[in-house]
Amino acid sequence: MSPIEIIVIVITSLIVIGVIGNYVYRKIKHLPTGECACCKNKYNSILRKYHKKYPSSENK
Repeated sequence: MSPIEIIVIVITSLIVIGVIGNYVYRKIKHLPTGECACCKNKYNSILRKYHKKYPSSENK
């Protein structure tokens, strides 16, 4: 095997281990994973913009 093949194998395995590790970390910490993580961030952003544009009557 040439050194380039070894480097490619090592980098590929590190990326796969990183993705799996990130998933396990999120599961342990009870953080949203997959599509839910993306939706939650979008929802919070939209909600924050809405409250900025239309403040509630309590805040006036």
